[in-house]
Amino acid sequence: MRICIIFISVATLFFTSCTEKSDQTLRYFEVGINGEPEDWRDSSFVVATANPQLINKIADQLAKPVSARQIVIGDLATGSGGYNKNAGHTFNWHFKENGWNLVDLSVEIYDGRAYSDVDMNPAYWQDTMKRFSPWGSYIKKEIIK
Repeated sequence: MRICIIFISVATLFFTSCTEKSDQTLRYFEVGINGEPEDWRDSSFVVATANPQLINKIADQLAKPVSARQIVIGDLATGSGGYNKNAGHTFNWHFKENGWNLVDLSVEIYDGRAYSDVDMNPAYWQDTMKRFSPWGSYIKKEIIK
């Protein structure tokens, strides 16, 4: 009986600590793409984070002119995450919620288009590249849900 009580206590503590970490409130941001893409689905996508340092960095970026904003780079995950879309199109990928950042530049192999490259060839991007960093990207605005 005592072993059962200890097991239940440890299991409850483990579950509670895992739940607390996942309860962070995500904030959502539209990523715009400079220029006029051939396909409208390449013009933007949505990212999410609960990272306070990144959220502060984004606030600083939004105060700058678009031409001075940093580009996004992130680790890819399968599925839309329930939020990665552009108008009526839902992407079949998303950045891991706390696995992306803003940078001044990235290597050319991570450059691409949200729909025409990543969405149309998800196995290559998610299994081989594992990251995505469109060179013309910038945080366009926060999406309030």
